[in-house]
Amino acid sequence: MHIRSVLAVAVLTLTGGAAAAFDCKKAQVAGYTYDLSPLAKEVVLESNSTTPPTTTGTLYRLNPCAALAAEADNTPEIDRCPENAWVCRKVTNYKKGEKARVTEVNAVAGISSKSEPSLEARASGNESPKAFHWKMGGAEVDKVGWSADIKFICNKSAKNEDQPKLLGFTDGVLSLEWSVPAACALGDDSGGEGGGKEPDGKDDQDSKSGGGFFSTLFTMFIIVASLYLVVGVMYKYLVVRASGMDLIPNLAFWREFPYLCTDFAQHVWNMVSGRRRDGYSVV
Repeated sequence: MHIRSVLAVAVLTLTGGAAAAFDCKKAQVAGYTYDLSPLAKEVVLESNSTTPPTTTGTLYRLNPCAALAAEADNTPEIDRCPENAWVCRKVTNYKKGEKARVTEVNAVAGISSKSEPSLEARASGNESPKAFHWKMGGAEVDKVGWSADIKFICNKSAKNEDQPKLLGFTDGVLSLEWSVPAACALGDDSGGEGGGKEPDGKDDQDSKSGGGFFSTLFTMFIIVASLYLVVGVMYKYLVVRASGMDLIPNLAFWREFPYLCTDFAQHVWNMVSGRRRDGYSVV
């Protein structure tokens, strides 16, 4: 077993659980699950301002669930939104008698394939949050980091097709407000399109709690085991100068481990069945 192979396996084990893609259908906010998949589409917002002798139009493209799709081929590459952008800002200048000119285009949110939003809310007792913030960083422009902050508000009387409200773009932060049923937690007693009450909510909460405990316990076990393996292999390789199978920490113990388990199981069986074996065992 080569040292690089062992370390690679251990590192993948440690990072594999954390590198999970953002799931819009099962978004987690303050311990509650939200289904934002009805909003998984491109939304376009536009505002215009008069800047004599021209008019300036600012267009925002966004998708709260994934990176934006590539723009049409007939759009000049220099005027396209950056790849992996979830929220894009494009400023166009219009002057009578002249061709429109794109003066600014950049990613407000999302700069790499690993970019993911964070969901933040304040929990109030045992009630699911009626509002939460969707936040993600973007490009850095003139030493100012851009970002998007979408405030989702639970509104059962609205429709998921409703557009978000543009609050402003200040100091590199785009602020939006989106009032839709999808912003209501699953299992919300008030029911509705965005969530819908799940059968026997209390039992479901208990099952989630139990599942969460064992999931956390299993994750901790994997992390501790991986650290044990990494540290043990590094010690054997750097200090003991071992190689091959000898790199495995406590190799003699792990070779005997199956037999120890067998003896233990046999001992427990003898105790439970009332049997008792005297004398010596054949080695």
